[in-house]
Amino acid sequence: PSPLVESGPMASVPPPAPTYRPVLPEALTGDGRLSDAQVETVIYAGEAHAQHLPGSWLLGEAAHQVLLVKDDHPGAVRFRKGFFLGDGTGCGKGRQIAGVIADNIAQGRERAVWLSKNDALLEDARRDWAAIGGAGADITPQSAWKQADAIRLERGVLYTTYATLRQPARGDRASRLDQIVAWLGADFEGVIVFDEAHAMANAAGGGKGARGPKKASQQGMAGLALQNRLPNARILYVTATGATTPENLAYAARLGLWGGAEAPFPTRDAFMDAVEAGGVAVMELIARELKAMGLYLARSLSFDGVEYEALRHELTA
Repeated sequence: PSPLVESGPMASVPPPAPTYRPVLPEALTGDGRLSDAQVETVIYAGEAHAQHLPGSWLLGEAAHQVLLVKDDHPGAVRFRKGFFLGDGTGCGKGRQIAGVIADNIAQGRERAVWLSKNDALLEDARRDWAAIGGAGADITPQSAWKQADAIRLERGVLYTTYATLRQPARGDRASRLDQIVAWLGADFEGVIVFDEAHAMANAAGGGKGARGPKKASQQGMAGLALQNRLPNARILYVTATGATTPENLAYAARLGLWGGAEAPFPTRDAFMDAVEAGGVAVMELIARELKAMGLYLARSLSFDGVEYEALRHELTA
């Protein structure tokens, strides 16, 4: 396969040297099921997930909102750091997700959640999981259970979609989000993957639309609520259109970009305003900073050595 490379300003910033050692079956790396560049993601995700963000938080009135409080405040929680994978098409993001989940399962965190854009991508997830040696049956869609039922899955990966996640409570049936939290438990420390994470764009609202400020998206708010309800979960954001627009980072609450004493921006709104004003240059700067902090990787396939020939097809009158 072509090597994965970085281009532009990202390439000039080295990420910090990690110390994390993943627990992966020898077959995964020995026979090339994961390339070195793909294992690099597993290592950096593990390094980030071993740390917590500074500051203590309290759930707001709405589950997608949190309030910064003093460390000794009753009921305050600290959030585990997340990791953002922004690799381009063809880099094998699905295999990298599978690698991160496999590493955690090997360490005893036997339940994981894989969120993606639609049900059709379930087969892609199963293909990538099988490619690293897993069984397709290890991944079960949330739709296998009715909304009123408890999820009966001892261990394995629960696959769900953003459209499912945003389904609210109906009568005596809990919301789909509550169903997931009940299965995982409030102290859950395993992996939650937000694949195709751009589906949560505009999680906070306020982005500039043609008709004024945009309203916050239901999917984005549900994604934030899931992160807030499970502060110890190991969050992995995955999308090739990551740090391109500010709305595409509003859902990424686990990167430490806003709030807290050490964050570069005091609030999410301040972050959004600064990026709106600064445009692409500021987004590039933020991507560089995140990479320097070991929280972001964005590579693409190298076209070194690729040759092509233009083939003219002359059209007759």
